Amino acid sequence: MKNIDKLFKNTCFLLSAAFFFNCLSADALQIFYPKTPNTETSAASTFFVGNTTPSSKLTINGKEVKVYENGSFVEVVPLKDGFNQIKIDSQNNVEHDMFTYVVKKVPKENLMVKEPQTEVFPENQYIYATIVKNNTPLRAQPDEYAKRITHLDNNTALLLNGKKGGYYRVSLSPSENAWVKAENIVTYSTVNGKLLAQATGVKLDEDGLFNYIKTDLTYQVPYKITETENGLRLDLYNISKNPADTMMFKTSGNLKSLAINTIESDNLSTYFIETQDKLWGYNAYYEGNTLVLKIRKTPQINLKEPLNGIKVTIDAGHGGDCDDGAIGPTGVKEKDINLDIAKKLQQVLIEQGADVVMTRTDDTAVDLYKRVKIAKDSDSLFLISIHSNALEDGKNPYLKHGSASYFYNREAVELAKTLRDSMVKELNTMDDGVCMKSLALTRPTMPLSVLVEVAYMINPEDYQLLLQEGFRQKAAVALKNGLETYLLNSVNSSAGINHQ
Repeated sequence: MKNIDKLFKNTCFLLSAAFFFNCLSADALQIFYPKTPNTETSAASTFFVGNTTPSSKLTINGKEVKVYENGSFVEVVPLKDGFNQIKIDSQNNVEHDMFTYVVKKVPKENLMVKEPQTEVFPENQYIYATIVKNNTPLRAQPDEYAKRITHLDNNTALLLNGKKGGYYRVSLSPSENAWVKAENIVTYSTVNGKLLAQATGVKLDEDGLFNYIKTDLTYQVPYKITETENGLRLDLYNISKNPADTMMFKTSGNLKSLAINTIESDNLSTYFIETQDKLWGYNAYYEGNTLVLKIRKTPQINLKEPLNGIKVTIDAGHGGDCDDGAIGPTGVKEKDINLDIAKKLQQVLIEQGADVVMTRTDDTAVDLYKRVKIAKDSDSLFLISIHSNALEDGKNPYLKHGSASYFYNREAVELAKTLRDSMVKELNTMDDGVCMKSLALTRPTMPLSVLVEVAYMINPEDYQLLLQEGFRQKAAVALKNGLETYLLNSVNSSAGINHQ
């Protein structure tokens, strides 16, 4: 009978008629983080995430640790430099399990790699190169984690004037440089003096959803787009002249005005774009040697049914055999939690008349950039990526938990705030903030893109909530309500609302 009771207690959590979390265990004591018994970190602490039989007494290095009703536990363990032996002991009247972990704390200075020297080319000498990988970032510094200045596609021509490690320095103007990874370009001949392009024509176009600004060039050049108070600024680099400087443009749709100014001494042509309304998304790309700036028009919103006809891409974070995401104390995987919330959100949005696109509908691995492409190709207005949070070593999951949202572009700030507010209010979770972060799922400028962290997988209270189907349903409704609130608050009542 005891064995039957124990098996019953370990039975998987039922999510729906065909959706289960696998949580069966052969051992009373399980540890899911750290992932291996021997590991190393440079942080001042690590934490242990796992579960045991709820009636057990659990100690870590002799200190008693709280065991929750479902058997889960999370405990922060401080580390000293060098090797740290950590003993986890769980026992009750019938079971006794003990594991030993060794965590090596490596001083941060030991992880530093000697910085390579910068090679600067002779004055007025450049290497001509082109981009060979779509969406290649130009960075502010020669570092994988440095700020992204812009992203460029295949065949964009670059002028290089230096090198450092695995990066080349890119000359954008006499006063501005950027850095590109060597593996993303092909280099050609060395030239004396800059090879400059010319803009041969600028025209405006539109369709039902978008305005277009099209610039014909003699070849593809680097560009940068900056969001401003009233719209956008487009900088075209390595330009000698642009005949559109003196043009007066007849604008329509969401375009209020366009002015172009070219400074030949800086090899820079700047477009000042003022929009009629807030930014609802934009994108730039080349069609041959024509640079196209695509700007979404203000959507038509029905005050009574704000989501009716709105296209939303929902991304369930992680997925597949190799990407479980975070693992909770009883072994439930983040990818499954995310997918269930995503499906529930899909259903409540469809009920409100929304057109929903899913990046995955089962436990499938989908490349991050393919997820973005799915959203872009569908012309979705919103891209919402759903996650359940975790922490790295050095942080305390008892202090940092709750609901959060992440954005990267200025146009998505209010959407991120609105979704965070809706989750905190309706789920009664702690406010974990609205954060600017460069992520594959937050960087797109069209659709409006936000990543949400509903709650924390490694906080015992948050985790118990995430395991409840009712909570996951409430999370879906909170996100739906947040989208409705954003639409109603953002659309100008005199330009874009359908008062049916």
